[in-house]
Amino acid sequence: MNYELVTVIRPNDTVWLKQKERLKKTNGQVLSISPSPCFNQLKQIEEVEGINLLDNLTKRAHQPERFLFFNQIPTVTGAEIFMNDNRSISIISEGEEIGRVVTFAGTRRHVKEVRYINATRTLDFIEEYADDGHLYSNIFYYNNKVQEIDFVNSQKFPIVSYYFYDNAITLIAVKNPETLEIEHKYSNLNQFVAEQLAELVTEADKVSISFLGLELMALAKTKSYNTLHLEETPLNELGEIKGNLLSILENQVTFIHQVVVTEVDYKIL
Repeated sequence: MNYELVTVIRPNDTVWLKQKERLKKTNGQVLSISPSPCFNQLKQIEEVEGINLLDNLTKRAHQPERFLFFNQIPTVTGAEIFMNDNRSISIISEGEEIGRVVTFAGTRRHVKEVRYINATRTLDFIEEYADDGHLYSNIFYYNNKVQEIDFVNSQKFPIVSYYFYDNAITLIAVKNPETLEIEHKYSNLNQFVAEQLAELVTEADKVSISFLGLELMALAKTKSYNTLHLEETPLNELGEIKGNLLSILENQVTFIHQVVVTEVDYKIL
């Protein structure tokens, strides 16, 4: 199988359009490695097939043509939901605003997330919804800093959890979707993505990337044939070849087997 590895699908983005063209030519699939609540909808819009790393772990079902209206959200017993004059949507309980509803762009009514606040007006937690109206994740805060993100399955049980300290991920736990027992723990995002991706792609697969960040490190443990189609400047702010690119060109990074660059970048290198 031929894969185009991305963080998320970005419709109309110039790099994504090139990636999609390669997918069409090879009858390949997009492989998304970052959280993407609208991944299934985007696949339909972009007319591509593919896998999202988080969805593959949570096994969350997707129901096309379904969505969640803002006045149907599950919330505090007795609370009321109001659309304000400025089109913002408030959740009121005992006369106090306890949360706000955010809808998907261009819909006004289809729920994207529900943001609950404390009495101090700081964020308490966010319920994030997928395009089909099912709960996608719960994001917990303390003093307006994210502490934990739980990606849930169709039964709303957390399967993948990101834990934060001082805005940085310090632990990722993955549960068995059937037993709900923790099966894997990772100390950072790169380790999590690299090890999970290595379980998805095989030696017979071909994977293409376009950038030198998370997408590059995601391939660190794969056995596939990997190609970098460089879509960013090869030079850093000092005018020198970027360190990770130089490591690839000098064969210090052994999991990238081919580099494709423009004629302009080739002359620079």
